[in-house]
Parts: sequence; C-alpha cells; structure tokens
Amino acid sequence: MKASFFFNALRRESRGSRGRLAFFVACLSVGVSAVVAVSGLSSSLDEGIRTEARQLLAADMAIDGNQPLPPGLDFQKIGLAGAERTEIRETVTVAAGPAPSPGQPGPSHLVELKVVNGDYPFYGVLKLQPQRPLRELLRPDTAVVAGDLLAQLHLRAGGTLLLGGQPFRIAGVVLSEPDRISISMTMGPRVFLSAEGFARTALETRGSRIGHRTLLKLPAVSSAAVTEIKERLRQALPETGYRIQTYSDAQPALRDNIARVERFLGLVALLSLFVGGIGVAQSVRAWLAGRMDAIAILKCLGLRPREIFPLYLGQTVLLGLAGSLVGILAGAAVQLALPGLFPDLIPAELVRPWQPAALLRGLGLGVGVAVLFSLPPLSAVLRVPPARVLRREAEPLPTHRWAAALTLAVLGAGVWIMAGVQAHSWDLGARFTGGVTLAAALLAGAAVLVSRAVRRLPRTSVRSLSLRHGLASLARPGAAAMSAIVALGLGVLVVVAMSLVERRLTSELSAEVPRDAPTAFLVDIQPAQWPGVLALLRKGGARRIDSVPVVMARISAIDGKGVEELAREDREEREALEAQEGRDDEGGRREGDRDARRDRGRRRWSLSREQRLTYMKELPKDNAIVAGSLWNDPAHAEVSVEEEFAEDLGLKLGSELRFDIQGVPVDLKVTSLRTVDWKTFGINFFLVVEPGVLDSAPQQRLAAVQLPKGSEQRVQDLLAAAYPNITVLRIREILEKIVKVMDRIGLGIRFLGGFTVLAGIAILAGAVSAGSARRGREVALLKTLGMTRRGVAGAFAVEYALIGLVAATIGSGGGYVLAWGVVTRGFKLTWQLQPWPLAVALTAGVALTVVAGLAASLRALERRPIEVLRSE
Repeated sequence: MKASFFFNALRRESRGSRGRLAFFVACLSVGVSAVVAVSGLSSSLDEGIRTEARQLLAADMAIDGNQPLPPGLDFQKIGLAGAERTEIRETVTVAAGPAPSPGQPGPSHLVELKVVNGDYPFYGVLKLQPQRPLRELLRPDTAVVAGDLLAQLHLRAGGTLLLGGQPFRIAGVVLSEPDRISISMTMGPRVFLSAEGFARTALETRGSRIGHRTLLKLPAVSSAAVTEIKERLRQALPETGYRIQTYSDAQPALRDNIARVERFLGLVALLSLFVGGIGVAQSVRAWLAGRMDAIAILKCLGLRPREIFPLYLGQTVLLGLAGSLVGILAGAAVQLALPGLFPDLIPAELVRPWQPAALLRGLGLGVGVAVLFSLPPLSAVLRVPPARVLRREAEPLPTHRWAAALTLAVLGAGVWIMAGVQAHSWDLGARFTGGVTLAAALLAGAAVLVSRAVRRLPRTSVRSLSLRHGLASLARPGAAAMSAIVALGLGVLVVVAMSLVERRLTSELSAEVPRDAPTAFLVDIQPAQWPGVLALLRKGGARRIDSVPVVMARISAIDGKGVEELAREDREEREALEAQEGRDDEGGRREGDRDARRDRGRRRWSLSREQRLTYMKELPKDNAIVAGSLWNDPAHAEVSVEEEFAEDLGLKLGSELRFDIQGVPVDLKVTSLRTVDWKTFGINFFLVVEPGVLDSAPQQRLAAVQLPKGSEQRVQDLLAAAYPNITVLRIREILEKIVKVMDRIGLGIRFLGGFTVLAGIAILAGAVSAGSARRGREVALLKTLGMTRRGVAGAFAVEYALIGLVAATIGSGGGYVLAWGVVTRGFKLTWQLQPWPLAVALTAGVALTVVAGLAASLRALERRPIEVLRSE
C-alpha cells in the first residue's frame, strides 16, 4: 500500500465520526493531564531544588549534629583552611511578652529559636524588615522575630520580647528564610538571636535539647573537590552524631520524600489514564460499528486484512497523539494553578511547567494506552466478512479463544510495563496491575449482577414510566453504559478510599485526648526547680501530675562492639544498597532494597541519637512485658527496652549495652522487652533502667500534667515568667498542626483522584454519544407516542441517575473495603463507620452522571420525529 493512498484513506475514514471521536480525545486527555501534572510537578520541584541547592542549604556545605564539632578538628588538613564558617544552634523554647501589670505574666508562645554566630546566609536571601544584614540587627540585647509571633503576643517592632527570662528588643521582622522549607511542619514562629544574646538566657544547660549546625562557604572549587572534602570530613568526624550535606547533594531527604510521593500520586494519575483507556476502547468500538460496511467494501476491492488493520490503527495513533497533546497542555495548566490552590504545600518559585521528560512521558503513556486499549475492538477489523456488502446482517466472525487470550495477555503486559515505568519499580507495578485488574473485575461482575437483577424485576410493579424506562435501559443486553459504570465506579472507589483513610487518620489525631491522658508536657526542668513547679501546677488546677527523672546518655557499645564500628558497618551496607538501587534504576527499583536502606538509616539514627534514660521501680500501666521479666538479675544493672526500638538496634534478652553519661561508662543488661501504648500520651521511654543505678547521675525532670480545659495558656504564661528555661509542649496544639498538614495533603490527593472521576464522566458521555443514532430513534418513538421533550429528558435523567447510583454504590463499597484494609491492617487502627463520604459519593455520582448524560443527549432531544423517520 502506497503512503499517499494510506493517508488519503486515513483522512476519509475520519469523516462523519469526528464528533464521536472527540470523546476519544476527551477520555485520553483527562488521564494524560493527571500524569503530566504529577510527573511535571515532581520533576520541577526536583530541578528547582537542584538549581537552588546552595540557596536551600544557605551554604556550600552543612554539618548537622546534636553536639558541637569536636574541638580538635583540623580544618586545614581537611582542606577547609580558606572556608568561611558560621555556627548555628537551634532549639524550641517559650517566648513571652512583657507583663501587662505587676504580678501578672505576659502572653507566651512556643517558638523555634535560631542562634547565629557569623554571617547568615552565605547564599540565598533572608528577607527582613528592615532589609539589612542579620549580623547588623543582632546584638546581645536584640532579637529578630517572625511577623506572626508579633501578632500572637500583641507586640510590634521595637518592643520587648522575653527569652529565658531576659529582655530583648525586637530589632527586625523575618519575612522568609532561604533554608526553611514551607512544606515541613514547624513547632512555632522563628526567633533569631546572636551567640552573645543566647548566652544571656542560660537556656543551654546540661541535657538541653539543642541542635548544632555548621555552615561552610568554600573557596571556588569544583563539585568533585567538594565531594572529596566531604569524604575527608566524614573520616575526620566520629561515625555517629553528625550528618554532612553539600549543595551537590541537593537536599537528599527532601528529594527522596518527593520521589515517594510521586510514585504514589503517579499511580493514582495512571489509574485515571487507564480509566480513560476504557473510554478509548468504547469509542473505537462504536466508531468501528459504523464502519463495518466500509471495511467490507475495502476487502472486496482487494485490500487484505493486514493492510486494513494498519489503516484503523493509524487513525487510533493519530487520535492518541491528539488526546495526549491536549492532556499535556491541560497538565501544564494544572501545574501553574496548583501553587495558587495549595500555597502552603507547593512553593510557587520552584514550579517550572516546561519539563520535557514529563511531557514526553505523558505523550508516550497516552499513545501507549490509546493503542493498547484499542487492540481488542480493532481486532474486529480482521473478522469483518466481505459478504456484508451483499448482506448487511452479516456480523464479524467470532473471536478465536486463543486470539482473545493473546489480546488479554498483551493488554495485561502493557499495563504492567506502564505501571512499572510510572512507579520506577517492576514489583510495585505488578502489584498495582493486579490490584487494578481485581478491582475492575469485581466492579464489572457487580455491574453484570445488578443488570441481571434489574432484568428479572417485574416491570408492572413500577408505576413511573420514567423509572421503567431507566430500568429497561440499565438491563438492556450489551448496554454501553456498563463500561461507564465500571469506569465511574473505579473513580469513585479511589476518591472514597483516599477520603476515608485520610479522615480516619485525621480523626485519630484530632480526637479528644483520652480522659486520663495529660494535656501538656514540661521539659528541661532542673531538679531544684521541681518543688516550685509542682506548687505552681497545683495552684493552676492541675488534676494529674506525673514526673520522672531524665538522664541524657549515648550508646558507646552493644555486646562489646563499639558504636563507631557498628555505625561504620551500617554505613557501608547502606552505601552498597544505594549503589545497587542506582543500578536498578535503569530497569526499575526494587522495593526490598529501598526498605532495607530505610531500616539501616533507622538503626544508624538510633545509634547516633542522644538517648533519654529514666529509672522507676514499676512500669506505667500502658507498658506490657512481652519477653523476660523486670528487675530479676541482682548480679547485673538491668535495662528494659521497648520492643521495636530493640529490633532497630538488634537487641535481644541478654544483650549488653554500654552508655556514656557525661564521660562515665555505665554497663546495662537487657533483661526484658516490652510494648508501649503510645496513644495514651503518658510518659514513656524506649529505655527504662532499674532504680539505684542512675540516682547520682546528672539529670533533669520531665513532667506530664492534666490541666483544666482552657487553662493551658495561663499556666504556660506563669511558667514562662517564673521558670523561663522550661518548655511547655501542649499536646492539642501539636496535634492540630499535624492535622493541618494532613488536611492539605489529603486535599491534594482527592484533587488528583478527581481526575479519575472526570475520566469516568467522559466515558459516560462517550457512551451516550456513541448511541446517538439509537437515541434519536428512541426520542422519535417516544415523542410520536405523545411524550413531550421534557418528559423524554426526564426519562433519560432517571436512566443516567440509575447508572450513577449503581456506579457510586459499587465504587463506594469497594472504597470502603479498601480503606478498611489500609486502616486496620496497614495503620493498625480500629475501623469507624463514616456515612458522610458515602452520602457525598452517591449524591455527587448521581448528579454528575445526570448532567453529563443530558448534555450528551441534547442533540438527540432536539431532533424532530419526522427527521428520524425520513432517515430510516
């Protein structure tokens, strides 16, 4: 076949079907837009982070630790002799305003304190008001604070702020920081102090929770030289307690989180594309049903099936390209709109819609889905008999079972490959394919059962003509609406399941704190302060006060092996897993390797963190011994370890732990493992030591109190005035911040899941449009029998409402089952029946299908009976 003949035939074959094929483009473009939006947004955030790496780090290199750098560190030997250095300390404390009158405490608020000793930032812009260098504004008696703290404490620039009991003049207001990511949750507004000002507060005492960061600005060196310096620095520092980042690393933890979110949301977007694929198959089937005579004529003219098949396959490819291009444009528009819709979640300055890789991915997946889902209906082209030219009732030959099996196998393999590419994991792609196949099969089976049940329903018992008509249409054999029910049901399933899971997690966090649970924690209490704090709490009406000693320590050895050696082994294994994962990226990542790398990272964190020990004779009621027994070995100093923490460290009964407490070694033997019910919000520890071992060790106290409702702020104000070193953590306030972040994330997920619903609506409209000729005859018959246009529209509305009701009911049921599995098996929470999502899904499903169906039926409703009868 000549190319000119092929393209001319291609153009002729599209005539008369362009309106119907528009639904082909609509179904495909909705899914492609979701894929492009997710992939483009993730790529643009990753690119923005890499491009702005120095600004986001505020330096060329940063060293984070829970203690200062070792004093003997030789910067010249490492290659940092000419580097500029800034020391930063960060902690959470309580800031207060001045007392309104003598004897009355001023208002207080939890803040994130940042102490800067040197130039800050080296890169990026710290926006202040007035816009002057931070170093010029910070003096021993001044502070620079966030604007929202001024509003909460009713202060203004030039006023006085109390930190650690010392007054500071507010010399400036922080508008934005280059290295503070807006996506992350914060404990409170920012406050900047100088090192000299921080020394005035006496907030840095033994056992204080202070994070240390060293920012380095290197001379002009290459990226390879920076990597070499990082390696030398890592060898010079202890294996535990420090983390080194460079601008070339480009915020690895943040980018890993973005990649994980992209994998999840990318599969949700791909599901909407696959739902669109169902509409593509439906549109192609309806299109070919009207071209059977033309195909028979082509065969009579001498064209072989293998020449006719590429003709219609080429038409499908062109339509796939058109739908993908429309989806790409829509996806780019969604990226531009998302920062405005979710300003607290997506930084607008990092969004760059022009992402060639994301656009090509959308194009490839769109065309791939169009071709893949068109193969089953396109196979009918091969089976159209030439005799149809003489006998129009001659139908295509039945499909051979082996041919049908091969088609389904190709379809399944194609879905798996696309899911694997989208998820960057063949394993995850296989699980996604299996889940989607199972869900689609169950939805299709449920739709068939409903159709058969309606078919057996006695129509005489239904008085409403519109309802009888709707039931008859739903039960019609081979009704195209069945595919719309499956597609729309999948969309409803995704949205309902996501909504239920998010609402259950949110309700778990936002639920009322248990009746006997504390409402606030008090940390950094010095032992000598405890009697006065206890009296203040009792005066404030505290109903329950629990307090335990806290001893800060570091693990120095486990079973005789030094923590440095253990950390080195973990680092080497982690690096090997990362290298393996990098090689696997070429063919899809393996989830097992990624999980193992996260486990190694968790163990390294457990080894390097500063441990908080306590001692008590009896365990709290929310602790349960699961192995060993408590304080049963008189020959050894004993420690009880929380079960999951023991698993992270590789501990078992009989393990020997050596701790370093202010330079003094303390050996402890693991004699019991226990579980902890953390949901009680009681005072609990990973490590509990038997009494008598740590009594003389340097320690602080931790208190948990239950305060009358509405008195938390008053007690915090009193404590801030009398004991400014004590930090009050109010449980409800912290949970509300977590819920706020989850609400924003849940809204984004539901927004994306809405694309799947839109694809289902487009399929319904396509099904209605595909049957426009039948609809026209039906309208003509009903009008001839005396029905008005309004009556016919009402009958159609009932039909579409039933389709939406069935789809929403089946989809909601599937969503409830999926959410139940995730909540009870994944998150280990109790299931709570939530009727509101079901009611919303049913109402929205019915309303959307009625609107879409009637919109697609307008042309048929407007035709006069005489026009239809003359065309017959």
